[in-house]
Amino acid sequence: MTGTKPKLITFGISHYCEKARWALDWHGVDYDEVFCPPGWHIILAKVRGAKQTTVPFLLDGSRVIQGSGAIIDWADGRAQHASRRLTSPGALEIEQRADDGVGVNARRLFYSEALPQARHAIKAAFSANYSPFHRFIGHITWPATIVAIKMKYGIGPDAARKSRAKLNGELDWLDSLLADGRQYLAGDRFSRADITVASLLAPLAPPEQIKTYHNLTMPEALLADFERWKDRPIMRWIAELYRTGRATNGLHRGPVPPPERVPA
Repeated sequence: MTGTKPKLITFGISHYCEKARWALDWHGVDYDEVFCPPGWHIILAKVRGAKQTTVPFLLDGSRVIQGSGAIIDWADGRAQHASRRLTSPGALEIEQRADDGVGVNARRLFYSEALPQARHAIKAAFSANYSPFHRFIGHITWPATIVAIKMKYGIGPDAARKSRAKLNGELDWLDSLLADGRQYLAGDRFSRADITVASLLAPLAPPEQIKTYHNLTMPEALLADFERWKDRPIMRWIAELYRTGRATNGLHRGPVPPPERVPA
């Protein structure tokens, strides 16, 4: 155990970062969050010896814990009681499918539609919590950041259509998990599966608790998606999970009580 608080390195707008943040909050981990400009995070990751150059990653003394799933593992290892652990039977399988199918396509759809029309709003969302130094770095590297986002996330002329179609299939799958009236996605208690799905779909079902997305001027195509999907069981479940199991600003510090049962 080190004498300093762990540091969570994140982007100002990232559903995978929200996933890691929520897990740390659930376990009551006292940490500092560092909002890093895209590009600068690569330098920091390399300096600290990280194997990859992606966020989120957690700095715990000399250790680097990289990736939202690994951060959940780390946080579970600090749980004071087994009932607080987020890893339960079936949860890892749901998390993996959601990471690969829901998260990737939600991100690609969001940026495919938002970048052409809301580029300045996205920049503001990235930089809202920057330090003065990071704000300067983020400003001068923003043109390169746009290019990098398009290349890394495969944003092209047909990307939105393809991701929208894939997401419809994933939403069908998630709705089917709730069809038996269950409260949680994996088993009878809150788990990493719940955090993963709720966090990764937050950009497309913006909970009131996450102001980042509500402060963006959304393009009509995304607003149409929100409207079309809002009454799906999984979207109503996400809204209720945020309302009962997350703090009002989405950046809770300290343990959160188990969510109340989601109405059928």
